[in-house]
Amino acid sequence: MVAEERGAYEGRSRQRRDRIVELHRQGLKGYEIARELNVSAGLVSTRLKEARSAGADLTRYAAAGESHEQGQV
Repeated sequence: MVAEERGAYEGRSRQRRDRIVELHRQGLKGYEIARELNVSAGLVSTRLKEARSAGADLTRYAAAGESHEQGQV
């Protein structure tokens, strides 16, 4: 068996991390992201923690038509 080239592995890893962050911003929960990407929830948690430490903006976007105003019923 031949190991994957390091550059290729790192590229895929960056893409997966970016996708995890994007899905988080869209409002998905960790387990939903894990299911979507077929990875463990632990990996999702680790990547989001790393992104936070690196200063990434993890602000979630409001879903279309969704209102978060308090006090309204």
